[in-house]
Amino acid sequence: LIIAPHMLSWLQHNIPLKNTIIVKIEEMLQQSIIQKIIQYQEKAGYSCLTFKPIINVLYTPLTYNTQPELQTICRELIVVSLLTKQNDLKVLIKEDLLDYVTCLPWHTSGSVQQRAKELVTTLQQATDVNIQPPSLLNMTKATVAKYYCGLNKVLELSVPELVWELLKK
Repeated sequence: LIIAPHMLSWLQHNIPLKNTIIVKIEEMLQQSIIQKIIQYQEKAGYSCLTFKPIINVLYTPLTYNTQPELQTICRELIVVSLLTKQNDLKVLIKEDLLDYVTCLPWHTSGSVQQRAKELVTTLQQATDVNIQPPSLLNMTKATVAKYYCGLNKVLELSVPELVWELLKK
């Protein structure tokens, strides 16, 4: 899933393959496979070490040289992959990403937004952690990440450095 966005430009030129892939992915997303994946991961002892690359893709500003339906499907797949990792909430908290996951429904639309809402609800119900609304600072940083520079830059720069970066644009 992490490399899928890099394949989008190649896929948009291969129309028959792209259409086949889109149909298959949409069929998979319609099925309720999340619990099966969770059970498999628990049985295999799988746990996620970091969520930063996954969350970063969701906060990367949309590019206009790629077809929107491919970007939407990629983002929906990423949110579905997060739904399968609900047992790794401690990693999200440790990496200080919980606020950014909570903000996802505000920065997405359509089917991705529905999946993002489902993710937030699932995290609230699946844990004993009382998930609070994000801080005003993190809400602002999520908006800056989504529309200007991506999450990696927001997480690595201090607020004054981030403001300076935005003013240079």
